Amino acid sequence: MNETVVFLKNLKNTSQKTVIVGCSGGPDSMCLLDILGNMNFDIVCAHVNHNIRKESKDEYEFLRDYCRKKDILFEGLEIPPYKDKNESFYRTKRYDFYKELCNKYDTDTIMTAHHGDDLIETILMRLVRGSRLRGYTGFPVSYKEGSFEIIKPLIFCTKDEILEYDKKNRVPFVLDKTNDEDTYTRNRYRHTVLPFLKKEDKNVHKKFLSYSRELAKACDYIDGIVAKSIAENYKENSIDLAKFMPLDRFIKQKELETILKSIYKDDIDKIKSRQIENIIDLIEKGKNFTLNLPLKVKIVREYDKLKIEKTTREQEDYEFVLETSLTLENGDIIEYVTSSDDSSNYTTRLATIDLKLPLIVRSRRDGDVMQIKNMKGSKKIKSIMIDAKIPPSKRITYPIVTDREGTIVWLPGLRKSKFDSEINEKYDIILRYTKKGEKIDEEK
Repeated sequence: MNETVVFLKNLKNTSQKTVIVGCSGGPDSMCLLDILGNMNFDIVCAHVNHNIRKESKDEYEFLRDYCRKKDILFEGLEIPPYKDKNESFYRTKRYDFYKELCNKYDTDTIMTAHHGDDLIETILMRLVRGSRLRGYTGFPVSYKEGSFEIIKPLIFCTKDEILEYDKKNRVPFVLDKTNDEDTYTRNRYRHTVLPFLKKEDKNVHKKFLSYSRELAKACDYIDGIVAKSIAENYKENSIDLAKFMPLDRFIKQKELETILKSIYKDDIDKIKSRQIENIIDLIEKGKNFTLNLPLKVKIVREYDKLKIEKTTREQEDYEFVLETSLTLENGDIIEYVTSSDDSSNYTTRLATIDLKLPLIVRSRRDGDVMQIKNMKGSKKIKSIMIDAKIPPSKRITYPIVTDREGTIVWLPGLRKSKFDSEINEKYDIILRYTKKGEKIDEEK
């Protein structure tokens, strides 16, 4: 806790700005609120009622009453109940609220109570799930988000140190019972992995913080190189391939990531690392091509220029590399699974030896044909859709699976190709198609 206090003292000596404190009422944020109050920071307590749990209203009232007793400015936001919204949605809502308060109180400083254990969990989860390079740093003690500064002073502390502080200083707090449930990924890391790491080294959180900082320095260095490269070869939405091609492949990858992030912004997660690798592969073949990415982004190679832009095309044409799972814009899912007893047209079994990987999921194109399983010759995809009574308005966006060479290997939910294997035959790929809203019962 001493490092946190020293950090905050140095901050207070250099800035007298009001601080917007994101506070849930839990032990972490109440600890931070108490420390800031004792150090005479000018604070505004910002609380968001997500309306997810029945206790949410009680927690809102608890924190509002606490702030009234402590003479702390309290600002609350109540989010209406939503269905099927993820943590990213609620985080955006919270931080939009914090930024509104920054404007109201003429400040740019937001503090949250993320601590050292949170950092460990975040890094481990991203290592297992996969991330881009900077994502593996977890989060820093402070960073800029637009014109606002997000600060996490408790990053130097463990959860146990926070609870000890609360107990010693009689800081009241509420408990979220869902933190005890192992149905949440983060909780499984918290309850299983962290105790093991702390048994090995009680100061393991400091090692992770050191790792995070060193990796962040490397990322900053790489970003500098990439920024210089972009300034030299990227003009008017086009990359000069004569300057791009001699670059190290890693820098090519990072340049494309940076350009695509400037286009996709918060939706950059729709672009996977493998997709960027495939774009580079296509570039290095030296042939002209057109590639449609999610959300109407198009990449076109024309000789020595690679144009990357957001399009306004009316038809929802698309083309994605199928990695592990792909959610289409209509909510349907096409994914790899490890086992399945299903023999319907919603599942296909393929052998890598018969295909040119990677597999591609794309929309229908004029002239598309498929060699259908157990039938001689080929049949037009349009005719198959007409036979299946697929409405004309949905035919253009209906998913088709091909291999790298463009050979159609599956029409999900409608027909299988000659490449489909029976359950008792040889195959090493199983694909499953699930329409939006349908329940998946079997294990992957």
